[in-house]
Amino acid sequence: MAVSWRSPNARFVDVALFVGVTLVLSVVVSADQAGSRPPDVVAYLWAVGLGALMLVRRTMPRLVLGLTALGFFTYYLAGFPAIGVAVPISAALFSAAEAGYVRASVLTGAAVLAVSTAFRVASGQSASFVLGYELAGHVALIVAVIALGYSVRARRDIQRRSEQVVRLVARQTAMETTAHTREQQLRLARELHDSIGHSLSVASLFTDVAREVDGTDDTTRATALQRVKTAVSDAMAQLRSTVALLRSTGGEPPPQHPTLGDLHRLLEAPAAAGYDVTLTVDELSASREVEACVYRVVQESVTNTMRHSDASRIEVAVHGEEETVEVTVHDNGTGTRLPRSAPGHGLRGMRERVEQLSGSFDVHPGPAGWRVRARLPAKADDEPSPT
Repeated sequence: MAVSWRSPNARFVDVALFVGVTLVLSVVVSADQAGSRPPDVVAYLWAVGLGALMLVRRTMPRLVLGLTALGFFTYYLAGFPAIGVAVPISAALFSAAEAGYVRASVLTGAAVLAVSTAFRVASGQSASFVLGYELAGHVALIVAVIALGYSVRARRDIQRRSEQVVRLVARQTAMETTAHTREQQLRLARELHDSIGHSLSVASLFTDVAREVDGTDDTTRATALQRVKTAVSDAMAQLRSTVALLRSTGGEPPPQHPTLGDLHRLLEAPAAAGYDVTLTVDELSASREVEACVYRVVQESVTNTMRHSDASRIEVAVHGEEETVEVTVHDNGTGTRLPRSAPGHGLRGMRERVEQLSGSFDVHPGPAGWRVRARLPAKADDEPSPT
């Protein structure tokens, strides 16, 4: 199936072909070779008509090819001087082949050549001259113009497909860049929520402690306020780091890999606030990404307990097998913990972290409090195992 095409200079090319075909045919007609009728105005109008067909060769290439063949036969039936075979139909054959109608070009060229040759031999012209001398030249010219039209179309198709590939690659690159940017935004949002959210929750908790202590217990109040100051300072440091990151050209969240060894320090704040905290950590070999994920799950779970639950006890357990790590955070609270409308960003962030490492995550209430559980592979998929 042919595809319509039009370049920016298409109209100029078509007009040039119209003028060129008209002039060439007029010159050939003027040669006044053997014929029963001398060339007159009709013969030159015929040349103009075949040339004018070039103006519609792109939109109606097969019609142009058929009208050219018909005009060729009509010219000879009218008795005008001979003008050969290939010259009158070359432009039409080229245009049809260029438009993708190669088979129609070949069949039309063969039909015109066969009818013309048979007519000339039947009219008494020398068969040895017509078949032995002129036929080879006509065949060569017809084949050449069809091949030229096909090659022009093939080159144009290759160029069009190359441009399409370039556009697709550019679109794919843009999509990958957008996806990468989105992933970095999600990572940054999780880091901000987990770290700053935890620090502010600790600050809020010890603010309440400082407000509720006995008026004579200055030591407890001072300790609580010091923890508030430390928590706020941690939040401000994290916020400054984030602002510096957003102002930089890199756009990558800074590498943060808290380990299982940091869990003790993480649980100091709730323990100091009066929570009964227990921590059990097996000796295990896990990748940095997995340990960081476990730390963030514990951090967000403890933050939720301090923020939403009336619990008095927090139990954290990290158990490891040969290829898996399981972390469980359990409290004895009866608070709401989850918003009634939809889970918050913290739970969503924990789930995203775990699932990115091909793990499973669930959180649910029980008769004795809330339980958060995550199960992960001991090694991240992109981290090689030690040899």
